[in-house]
Amino acid sequence: MGDLSTNKPELLPVVGITGGIGSGKSLVSQVFRSLNIPTFNADSAARSLYHEDLALRQWVVEEFGADCANWENGELVSINRTELAQIVFHDAEALKLLNAQIHPRVSAAFGSWHQLHSAYLSIPFVMREAAILFESGSHQDCHAVISIEAPVALRAKRAADRLGATIEEIQNRMAAQWTDEQRRKRADYILHNSSDDAVVNQAIQLLNDISTSIGKGVPIDS
Repeated sequence: MGDLSTNKPELLPVVGITGGIGSGKSLVSQVFRSLNIPTFNADSAARSLYHEDLALRQWVVEEFGADCANWENGELVSINRTELAQIVFHDAEALKLLNAQIHPRVSAAFGSWHQLHSAYLSIPFVMREAAILFESGSHQDCHAVISIEAPVALRAKRAADRLGATIEEIQNRMAAQWTDEQRRKRADYILHNSSDDAVVNQAIQLLNDISTSIGKGVPIDS
């Protein structure tokens, strides 16, 4: 865990939140946001890049083919993420190439977001959500990391239902991510999100603990 100092830093402390696909990161992040803790979603930021960054779109097409693009009147308007996923989650080298383009851009977006929230908000910390927080090295910017866990079979079903994908497709994505065991060795806190767990109450209690440890000492109302 990083140094959770009682002195207010120039930039607010960052608490990372991670977990494999289907673990329930979005649900837990919603709880955090409802308690006025801003959360930067790295996956959403990456999706936005495909719409906002023409150079990135052009690179994807050049590297992975025109089928990975959405076109309007011959103009490259966005990326077909379903087609792109079919390529990169079956090819480790392709995924590595893509991540090398995405990660620096997402990190830059987070940096701007972090500075803005640090300058104008009086809050104990901000959160950074990413499925591959450890794999991308983003955990190095975090004062602490929360990992969300759930049984693999349950995660696969949740993700398949949400994305309209097959279990096999989800398993391919899981194989490209760290396991719960790997994340557990590096995380500072663990939340369990199986069907029998009250993950919302866990999240509320954890936020109180982290808020106190950072030094604000103000419990978050449930």
